[in-house]
Amino acid sequence: MRFQIFKTFGFILFIFAIFHQCKVAKKTMDNTTNVNALLKPWEGQYGGVPPFDKVQLKDFKPALLAAMAEDSLEIQKIVEQKDPPSFENTIAALEKTGSSLNRVINVYSVWSGNMNSEEFQAIETEMQPKLAAFIDNIMQNEGLFKRIEAVYKSPKSSSIVKEQRRLLDKYYDDFVLNGAKLNSADKAKVAAINQKLASLFTKFSQNLLADENDKFLAISDSELAKMPEDLKEALLSAAKDKKLKGGILANTRSAIEPFLTFLP
Repeated sequence: MRFQIFKTFGFILFIFAIFHQCKVAKKTMDNTTNVNALLKPWEGQYGGVPPFDKVQLKDFKPALLAAMAEDSLEIQKIVEQKDPPSFENTIAALEKTGSSLNRVINVYSVWSGNMNSEEFQAIETEMQPKLAAFIDNIMQNEGLFKRIEAVYKSPKSSSIVKEQRRLLDKYYDDFVLNGAKLNSADKAKVAAINQKLASLFTKFSQNLLADENDKFLAISDSELAKMPEDLKEALLSAAKDKKLKGGILANTRSAIEPFLTFLP
């Protein structure tokens, strides 16, 4: 399902501007795609692979903003269409939206989990609340939910195949659980909570990463002697990276578990 990859994200003011300035957003997307590797369709084997070798930190923010703009336009087209709601023109159509944003989020998530430098953390701190509000505005979009609810309650929905029924139920339940049936004041409260949680979770993750990078255990020569050669080299290499003598054990599960395995 297209919302699962970044379910807690959103951007309220951004969406408001997008819905009222569609031509401007489309132009922004076109201009950004010309120079930003994150927004281009993936090429190569297996249906295309991420362009990790072309990604630059400065690409992330404009790519996220442009991809959210494109996604907003795609969703607004679903909301504004004149045909009565159906599985094909609402649920299936939603499944086809957000391809650019999903590509950007996939690479963004790799950087967040594996290449989280101080420079990236500044981008992450700024963008996580905006992404949180963006998804809230989709989930709380009254016109979109009315179409989903109409399909959900339609007698015709009883004739769709079980996979379609499961997808329809998932969309309906997710929208309800994310506040689609709340009044305007309560929707605003939910959105504010989600943005606050996005900021706090980002800060917690960055603090955890800092603890893993800054805290370590010095390993004695006698302990090093008990380690297999490959683990010993890893411990020595970790110390060398920090310009320290001997070996050190990083404050991570992946480092601690093999050490404890071989320590009598």
